[in-house]
Amino acid sequence: MHNIEFEDSIKSQIGFLIKRVQQGLRGKMDEALSQHGLTTSQYAVLSHLREATYLSNAELARLSFVSAPTMIRIVQELERIGFIDRTENKVHRKAVDITISPEGARVLNQCDSIVQGIQQQMLSGFTKDDITNFAGLLISCAEKLEAAA
Repeated sequence: MHNIEFEDSIKSQIGFLIKRVQQGLRGKMDEALSQHGLTTSQYAVLSHLREATYLSNAELARLSFVSAPTMIRIVQELERIGFIDRTENKVHRKAVDITISPEGARVLNQCDSIVQGIQQQMLSGFTKDDITNFAGLLISCAEKLEAAA
């Protein structure tokens, strides 16, 4: 990859631009998902549960980039509205396994197309190569920051 020299003003704004995109995406998703009774955070949790058979509260918090207390509230609300099930872990009696319920899976499937539409709107005008390169750059940035932690 080539080293590109940016003007100092642009270089110092990259983090701001990433945050601006994140806030715009989050706002659009929260607005659209609310019609199905979900927030973006709840959608993320249901998506992770679809990919894994059983996850604990701590695992969900790590995957969703929220604190454990925040995840507890998200999980309690998802259980209250019937989108997840919690069962005792058969190996660790104090642990609880969390799974997506049939109703949660149904709503998640409906919301997937909504989220895809928002992402398509955000990326409209980009070529497939642009999107692949952009994703690669974002992954590289994330990995560098994670390695420095």
